[in-house]
Amino acid sequence: MKKLFFNAIFFSALTIIFIGCSAASKTEQIDTKEPNIEEPKEKIIIKEKIVYKEKKVPVYITKEPKQKDSKIILGNYEYVYIPSEKLKLKAKIDTGATTTSLHAINIKAFERDGKKWVKFTLENEKGELINKALPISRIVYIKRHGAKNQKRYVVQMRINVANSSQLVDVTLTDRSKFSYPVLIGKNFLTGMVLVDVSKKFTQEPIKKAK
Repeated sequence: MKKLFFNAIFFSALTIIFIGCSAASKTEQIDTKEPNIEEPKEKIIIKEKIVYKEKKVPVYITKEPKQKDSKIILGNYEYVYIPSEKLKLKAKIDTGATTTSLHAINIKAFERDGKKWVKFTLENEKGELINKALPISRIVYIKRHGAKNQKRYVVQMRINVANSSQLVDVTLTDRSKFSYPVLIGKNFLTGMVLVDVSKKFTQEPIKKAK
């Protein structure tokens, strides 16, 4: 009887120990098991860096042209001045004439030191005569309709018109039939002078040679 009692107690205790161990094992299994919770995945956001490049617009710098010297505006008729003789005369400004011409009389060629010269006579506004001689620069022949070609001597003389003083070729010829003893041609005018035919005697010539 005692033996049965002890056996019952033994098996009861053993059962309790087994149940406890099982419970502990289940508890441990529950505790150690990682919870099946899905962690949020890390979001990788790639931000594109937008770089705005400044568009370079070409800048064209236009250089202002250098201002040219003002051209002299002359009338159809002007006074001219010959510095070597201190002679002031009336002149026609003729853009159609090639060479400047000067009224002269007693025109004669001669030789001086083996070179060809020409002597001639000028006349001032008072009618006074001025004798002059210069080396011959060249000789030109003027064609005339119904007449022989006219031989003319060309010399170099300084002539002032307005504020311009130039050493130019001058043709010596008798201009007594013309109203103006001097004709200013293109060899003086080109590139420097504009002519307003509606005007006359607009500027006084300088009295000195530049």
